[in-house]
Amino acid sequence: MSGSNRRCFLTAASAGVAGLATPARPSEAAVPKRYPQPSDQLSGGNLEQLRDAYRTELFDVQLPFWSAHGIDHRLGGFMTALDYDGTRLSDNKYHWYQGRGIWVYSFLYNHLGGDPRHLDIARKAKEFWLEHARQADGFYAIDLSREGEIVKPFEPGVDGDVYGMFFLAEGLQEYAAAAGDGEAREASIALLKKMFAYVNRPDFKDKYAPHPGARIQGNWMVTLQTVTQMLNRGPDPELESIADFCVDAILHKHHNPEIGLTNEYRNQDFSPIPSERNKSLLGHCCQCLWMVMDEALRRRDQGMFDLAARQVRQHLDIGWDHVYGGLPEWINVGAGGYEWPSMKLAGNRPELRIKGEKFYYKSMWANQEVLVSTLKIYEHSGAEWAAHYFNLAQKVQDEKFSLRRFGYPSYSLGEDRRFSFKPSYHGARQDHYHPLRRLMMNLLALERLSRGQGNDA
Repeated sequence: MSGSNRRCFLTAASAGVAGLATPARPSEAAVPKRYPQPSDQLSGGNLEQLRDAYRTELFDVQLPFWSAHGIDHRLGGFMTALDYDGTRLSDNKYHWYQGRGIWVYSFLYNHLGGDPRHLDIARKAKEFWLEHARQADGFYAIDLSREGEIVKPFEPGVDGDVYGMFFLAEGLQEYAAAAGDGEAREASIALLKKMFAYVNRPDFKDKYAPHPGARIQGNWMVTLQTVTQMLNRGPDPELESIADFCVDAILHKHHNPEIGLTNEYRNQDFSPIPSERNKSLLGHCCQCLWMVMDEALRRRDQGMFDLAARQVRQHLDIGWDHVYGGLPEWINVGAGGYEWPSMKLAGNRPELRIKGEKFYYKSMWANQEVLVSTLKIYEHSGAEWAAHYFNLAQKVQDEKFSLRRFGYPSYSLGEDRRFSFKPSYHGARQDHYHPLRRLMMNLLALERLSRGQGNDA
């Protein structure tokens, strides 16, 4: 390979990590790239050590934790109401975490070893949820008991929590690829299209929206992340149109050039909401933007990729806490005296009351999105700023969110500005999606970087 500015346009699908059963992540195939040489920009230049640390964290720590505490190996499905040591606080199976879990374990099978135990976990969860949660109206229940009794149904026009069904569509399409299950693929595409139409209704009110009809960037996020994966596995004109809509919404219609940041909420016509026009949900923006980059890679659209990368940098340059580390949840630009709604942290943590321009609650999930987006940018451009922010976020992940220093294998899901976690604190839930997705995706990227090869290897 030549220097970090080399542009290389791929002509063939990539090979996966050496020795794996399936190719690398589809969206990393046949894309325009500028391959960096391994250097001291990333993790002190020891990419192999960083890669091995990721592999150890995934296979020796996180997966055993979830197998022991959060997976229903008998009935199928995932129980995520766990304390930091894995103590289960509830056996219920909440809709967000079933589709997410199906995706995680199907992705593991597809891209990281082809272990039949992972496919079996995904299969049992898929069968459990389709059997017990599917409603006559084509929607899926919000919460089930461990045995499959409906605790809370989804009520169209009443419930604004649609995210579990988007995650289910994502999980089903990944499972379909793993199992060669055409019926699951058809079900995933039909559900995705149904939910996209539903959230675009003028009277729809998302659970997080300020008013009915408001547009939510998160809706395009959960749509695009699944559509890109579907289109990598087969053409569909309607899905292409949906992808176009989501990319335009994220890059342009939610973006506020006046502040250089993206608004989470917009009016139905995408005009700014006065109370929201200077606000940005920073982690969501990084998450949405790396999904736009994945779509750009699928399309071989360098301009789209570069625009999304520039916007990631803008959110990090403005938002990152250079004093204590980490990414604040929100920013309200220019509002130094703004009083944020109080926030009760999980478990027995004290309530957060914050006044100022930035809402200094730091989500663990948001840090995962910084790590995914910056490594993706670094892999495809060699940008020093991306390596810089990756290193900052990795340090926060290892030293602040990881609870290994207290003897726990898990993570804190959210912290105050100073990361003042105490051993006496208890959690209410653990996350089997964002950190595992980050570990898997970045492990694959680090494998490629450590070999000094691109996806045409």
